[in-house]
Amino acid sequence: MAVVETSMQFLARDKLYEHEKPYRLQYKAPEGVPKTNFRIEKHDRINISSIRGREKEFSLEKNGFTMLNLDQEVPYEDFDNEVGIQRYMNLVADRLRVLLNADKVQVYQYVVGPMPKRDLGFPVAEEGKVYEFNQPSTVAHIDASPEAALSIFEQVNGDSPTKNPNIRFQIVNAWKPLRGPLRDWPLALCDPASVQPDHLVAADLVFETNVAENLQVHHDEAYKWYYLQDQQASELLVFKQADSRSEGQVCVPHSSFPNPLAGPDEPLRESIEVRTLVSYGCA
Repeated sequence: MAVVETSMQFLARDKLYEHEKPYRLQYKAPEGVPKTNFRIEKHDRINISSIRGREKEFSLEKNGFTMLNLDQEVPYEDFDNEVGIQRYMNLVADRLRVLLNADKVQVYQYVVGPMPKRDLGFPVAEEGKVYEFNQPSTVAHIDASPEAALSIFEQVNGDSPTKNPNIRFQIVNAWKPLRGPLRDWPLALCDPASVQPDHLVAADLVFETNVAENLQVHHDEAYKWYYLQDQQASELLVFKQADSRSEGQVCVPHSSFPNPLAGPDEPLRESIEVRTLVSYGCA
């Protein structure tokens, strides 16, 4: 299994968070209000193993992530318009339903990241900088806390899953580059079995009209990180961000990372992440 050594950023273990919840404003901060209280630290000598050639050894149930091959080309131009993106999201939902043997897969959000330019000073996360262009996420995190996942289910379905004890739901993301092979800032996924629950800290991402709670990650040398070397546009990394029956188990921390195998003239990363609500026991 090919291994690269790189660096990654994490939330610092700081006494500040004993009495203050981490937060970041996702809009222009009012005068005199700090945009964030995130204290981020960079760690070197992070080893990330490629799953290339061993894709079938990794499953959502065992590792929290897997690779799904779409087995078809999705035109690059489709990601530049809402009709094409909707067609792609429908495809992803259908493939996930089959892969996970789920009753229902609902796309509730997507993030498409065309980056025509790399922002000057990237990567900078310590000051909560707002980039002019959409950039890769460079700090390890999990997209949703268990409480946030429950709220997402209620918002999407207009009802609470607690009313039906047979329902199990998950937040599952599907991520891929728009062009491949990808070498510029690929996505790394952490095996949740290597992460202790007390390494995670709930944080608020504050928008102008709502607040989203995710989980920030403290660094630990025991973490086992993986990526898909030279990921192609037809290859989806599918990874779990919440599970109503996780029984205290951690879901998948993830982050982009500077790839030492990338050449100086490597095409800049362009990607799409589809975030889905997967339900079982509701047929």
